[in-house]
Amino acid sequence: MATATQSEYNASDIEVLEGLEAVRRRPSMYIGGVDNRGLHHLLWEVVDNCVDEFLAGHADTIKVVLHKDGTSLTISDNGRGIPVDKHPKFKKKSALEVILTTLHAGGKFSDKSYARSGGLHGVGSSVVNALSEELVATIHRDGFEWIQRYKRGRPTTQLKKVKPFKGHGTVIFFRPDTEIFRRTSYSHDTIRQHLEDISFIHAGLSIRFVDEPRGETHEFHQPEGIKAYLNKLTEDEKKKPVHESIFTAEKDDGKLKTEIVLRWTESTDEQFRSYVNGIRTHTGGTHLNGVRSAIVKAIKNYMEVHSIKPKGVSISAEDIREGILGIVSLFLSDQCFRGRPRKN
Repeated sequence: MATATQSEYNASDIEVLEGLEAVRRRPSMYIGGVDNRGLHHLLWEVVDNCVDEFLAGHADTIKVVLHKDGTSLTISDNGRGIPVDKHPKFKKKSALEVILTTLHAGGKFSDKSYARSGGLHGVGSSVVNALSEELVATIHRDGFEWIQRYKRGRPTTQLKKVKPFKGHGTVIFFRPDTEIFRRTSYSHDTIRQHLEDISFIHAGLSIRFVDEPRGETHEFHQPEGIKAYLNKLTEDEKKKPVHESIFTAEKDDGKLKTEIVLRWTESTDEQFRSYVNGIRTHTGGTHLNGVRSAIVKAIKNYMEVHSIKPKGVSISAEDIREGILGIVSLFLSDQCFRGRPRKN
C-alpha cells in the first residue's frame, strides 16, 4: 500500500526547465562531461561554425586566440557574419540572440544556407553560451560592427550597432564558467593538434592559432589536403611505406563528396582515420566499412583477373589490409551520426 508521501505526485511536481537552464543543469548531456574533454568541446563547437562558413563558400580564414590567462579564447572567421536583423518568429529578438540563447536554432537545418555542415544538431553556439561565465559576440556585416554581451546564457546588453565597418565575419569571445568546469585551463598542444588536423581535412582553409601564454603563432594551410595528411601520419607514426605513390580517389556529384587516400606500409596493423563533414568518426561507420570491403574486393578481383594464386596460401581480408594506412573523408548534406560525434 502506497504511503501518503508516495501518492502525492501531481502536476505541481513536473518541473519545466526554460531557456538554457537544462544545459547548465545537465551539461554532460551536451558536451560529454565537465572534464578537460568537455572544456575543449566548447572550443570545437565554435570552430565548427567557422568551418561551416568555409564549407558554404563564404570564408577562407579562421583565427583562434588563446589569451594570456589560458582560460579564455577568441575565435573569428571572415564569413558572412551571423544575421543581426529581427527574427520573424521571435520579433523582439535578433537572429543573433535567438541562435545564442535557444537550443536547436540555426541556419543548418535548411539547405538554403548550408548544404554541407558538420554541426546539424543546432545546439553548439547556445551550449557554449550557456556554459560560459562570459561571452561576447561581435558581428561584422551590413557595413557595421555589432556587439552583444552574455553571461551564463543570458544577454546582459542589447545588441548594439557600434561603428561602421567594411569587413564581414563573426568574432566570438568566451570564458568557460568555473561553476561548471573543474578546471578551465586549455591545453596548447590539444588546440594546436586539432586545428592542424582540420586544415588537412579542409584543403584550402587557412587557420591561425595565436598562443598568447607561450608567445607563439601557428599557421595552418594545406592545399593538398588529406594527401599531405597521409604523408604526415606516415612520418609521425614512423611507418615505412612499401610503395612511393599514394592511392587516391575523389568524387563529387554535388550531393556527396568522397575523398580517399591510402598506402601500404611495413607495419603489421591496419589504421584508418575517417571523417564526415570534417568531424572525425572515431568508431568508423558505414562509410569506412564500405571502403574496407571495397579494398578487399578490388585486390581479390585483380588477383583473379591476372591469375595470381599463391600455392597453398589462403589470403584473407585481414592479410590484404595488413599494414594499410588510410584516410576517408566524406562531405554530404544529410549525415547521420550514431550518438554525438567526438571532437577530440
